[in-house]
Amino acid sequence: MKHLLQRWLLRQLSTKLIFTILLLLSFAIAFISTLYSWASARMIADNVRASTKQSAKQSADYLSLLLAIGSDMGQQISRDARIQQVIQEEAQGGLTVDQKFDHKDTVNNILNNVMYTSSFVRSVYLLRAEGSSWGSGMFNASKVMRYTLTEHAWYNDVVSGRTDDLWLPLQYDPFSGGGENTELVLTFVKPLRNFATREAVGAIVVNLDGQRILQAVDRIRLGKTGRFFVVDGRGEVVVASEPSSWERAASNAELDRRLRAVRAEEAEFETDVDGARTYVVTRKLDNGWTIVGTVPVAEIIGDIERIQRTIWLYAGVLLAFASLVGYMFSRRITSPLKHLMKQMKEIEKSNFKALSEVASQDEIGQLSHRFNQMVRQIEILVEQVNRVEAKKREAEMRALRHQINPHFLYNTLTSIRWMIKFGRKEGAYDGISALVQLMEASMEKKGVFYRIRDELELLEKYMVIQRFRYGDGIRLEVECPEHLLDVSIPRMLLQPIVENAVFHGLAPKTDGGTVKVMIEASNDAPESNAEIAGDSGKSGKSGGNGENGGKLVLRVEDDGLGIPAERIGGLLQRTGQPRSGAFGIGLNHVHETIQLYYGDRSGVSIESEPGAGTRIRLELRRAAGERDAV
Repeated sequence: MKHLLQRWLLRQLSTKLIFTILLLLSFAIAFISTLYSWASARMIADNVRASTKQSAKQSADYLSLLLAIGSDMGQQISRDARIQQVIQEEAQGGLTVDQKFDHKDTVNNILNNVMYTSSFVRSVYLLRAEGSSWGSGMFNASKVMRYTLTEHAWYNDVVSGRTDDLWLPLQYDPFSGGGENTELVLTFVKPLRNFATREAVGAIVVNLDGQRILQAVDRIRLGKTGRFFVVDGRGEVVVASEPSSWERAASNAELDRRLRAVRAEEAEFETDVDGARTYVVTRKLDNGWTIVGTVPVAEIIGDIERIQRTIWLYAGVLLAFASLVGYMFSRRITSPLKHLMKQMKEIEKSNFKALSEVASQDEIGQLSHRFNQMVRQIEILVEQVNRVEAKKREAEMRALRHQINPHFLYNTLTSIRWMIKFGRKEGAYDGISALVQLMEASMEKKGVFYRIRDELELLEKYMVIQRFRYGDGIRLEVECPEHLLDVSIPRMLLQPIVENAVFHGLAPKTDGGTVKVMIEASNDAPESNAEIAGDSGKSGKSGGNGENGGKLVLRVEDDGLGIPAERIGGLLQRTGQPRSGAFGIGLNHVHETIQLYYGDRSGVSIESEPGAGTRIRLELRRAAGERDAV
């Protein structure tokens, strides 16, 4: 029974389909309920209350700072010694016109200097109902006379001593400039006293920048319609965006009553404003005023309702998605088959790592498992074939090297024979000694590959033998960058080319000549043995077909007799085809060796002009991404 149940649950696609749909439906219901509960609580508790209270606190701190600047500046002016001296001299009377002008200039300069100490202060005035009044900036004394200070309660309260410090609501400065309503200011008023008599002779007026005050209040946004404003201790609005509300009680009687009842430094409550339930937060300022923030509760609920609608929309989408799962799941049978077809194409490209992922125990999973087993078996067979091919390729390379050695030995012994024939016994002895060293160097004791440094030393030993026969007229010049000397190339690669240049190009000339060997790397050619040297078990034509790999170029040039044009085409024929005598053996073997190690795009190219010399180019290419070919 257990086995039957396990088979029914794990291997029946219809069972999996039903189980998946039920799982998605359960997830949708749980997701909706969880998201709704979390979003509602989060919206009310964190977003509204915490954010609003923090904004109110920041604005209250900012406004308190501005108010403290006005209060401190009023205190500073009231204690200024030069201003006191002017007041006392004015009180004594009998001043000339020049003295009055001097007093005006003195006081105005003091007030201007004080005003410029703070960018929040717009103007400072010393106002007196009797006698001269002074002011900073654009102060207009004629407006003071028209204003009639004694007719205003704030002036009488300060001069009479009923209050020592007084803040007026936001207003337009009545004493500034030539027009009306030119400067929006928040005014601090303090008695101007004669310290000699302790009598209040006028009022000190410090006007703060009203626009900055409004900006500090308006920059705080509560939803779309929420707002902040400032009320004084009597509940009257002193700072608000709407000028019509200045010096009036709050627009709603219930709100006005609740604001008057607040005594705590920070408070929050809900009340009805114009028929709408409103959330209110308050924060006390240092001068006794209160900053008030209001936002309709409907805006908060509206956010929650939008979340609820969004949740139901998501629920509908999830239900529609769940209903489509049955149809989509049926296509799950064909999709893995298409995936297997793609993997088969990768296998055709010899990518045996393209294994199928066994993701289930149903029929599709079993098919994938069988496919992976087949790929592993194919990979083993291919590796066996590659090993056999590698051994065959190594045998071919060894045969080529064994053909080059007799050719080299034949030419060298010919040179020694001529030295003996002409009685140059000492030269023949030295030649045989050099030959012994050459044969020792060519016995592959150090492997198939030589460093370029060793190959060039081999050439120098060979040229010793040739100079015994032909004299010092035969010269060898080598140009090779220092960083390429330790790069490895196949053994005896340059010697057959130099040998042909000497025997067939320079020897027939009476004045000898020069063989030049030039080695260079181009197109990001490798500069280390691991990148340039092939591996006898891995080398072959697969490494020579890269389009963007680096290459090593070896050029052998001579100024000999050159090669007739009709003979050049037959010099690089495949092994087994007729060649142009001994001259073609060395070139052909070098060409085949390069192609066996570095691929068909590498090899030997010949350029020659009769009477002007021969230029032979050996190009060793390395395919991009290949380790064992140039």
